Amino acid sequence: MLKYLRQHWRGNLSLTRAFWVNLVLLFILLGILERFLFPPYIENESAVTTAVIAYFIVVKLIVYPWQVVGVLRTCDLRIKSDTGRSWATAAQIALVVSLAVTLLATIETWQSLQLFKRDMQLREVSSPEPLYSLDLIEQETLIHLRGPFQIGITNRVADLIERYPEITGIILDSEGGQIYEGRGLARLIRDNNLQTFSLEQCLSSCTTAFVAGTTRTLGINARLGFHQYKTYSLIPSIDVVAEQSKDMAIFVEQGVSPEFLEKIFIHPPNSMWWPEIGELINAGVVHQTGYSPGNP
Repeated sequence: MLKYLRQHWRGNLSLTRAFWVNLVLLFILLGILERFLFPPYIENESAVTTAVIAYFIVVKLIVYPWQVVGVLRTCDLRIKSDTGRSWATAAQIALVVSLAVTLLATIETWQSLQLFKRDMQLREVSSPEPLYSLDLIEQETLIHLRGPFQIGITNRVADLIERYPEITGIILDSEGGQIYEGRGLARLIRDNNLQTFSLEQCLSSCTTAFVAGTTRTLGINARLGFHQYKTYSLIPSIDVVAEQSKDMAIFVEQGVSPEFLEKIFIHPPNSMWWPEIGELINAGVVHQTGYSPGNP
């Protein structure tokens, strides 16, 4: 391994390996790794901060310079020997692009960290208690979730399911919130074969959890709302399109029609699409209507 690292650093590898493997492929893999520095993978504020700092030191200050210097030296050797001069020049141009992308990614990670810390501080100062509620009803066979999907809500629901194995379903009355928590609840609902219900409304990331139910029931006056995801920083702290694709895959797995899926992320974040009950049933999003507590 050390020999290989030295060979790249000195420019002694082939241009193909130095550029496509050590720069491009490793760049992509490290970019994927960066997504695991934030919730739902790490929720503790100090742990997130430590992970981001460690990632920056190792990846941005050690690994990336090793990548760039190795490729530059490889290109210089190819140009001097007049072997693969055009490819070497193209690789140098690509390095300039990678520098710009790395700078933007670094700013993005920093903004994400600041946004996370701000949210944690706001929750501690202005909202020491969760803004949502979790109640057991129907002889402790149903969980009724009301309020936004905040960080940690999946873990709290998981604790309830573990403590009350007789739980068969969850009522979701939420305006949505953290997309990671919506996805986490969806996974939890599917793993435990739970039914899902909504008595009032289930919006945005809440619909991802709702559609994961084995049987999905909408109350007489309830509604589901869909729109695009949003981010709060000048440079997006999340890849919105990628996150929407992940949740769309859950809808696909649950048998929702392709025609319906084409519409769920059309409306902008400040708007909402309210499909009619008939369309929800025909698309396979909802199985039945009319539930109310005490009258399943």
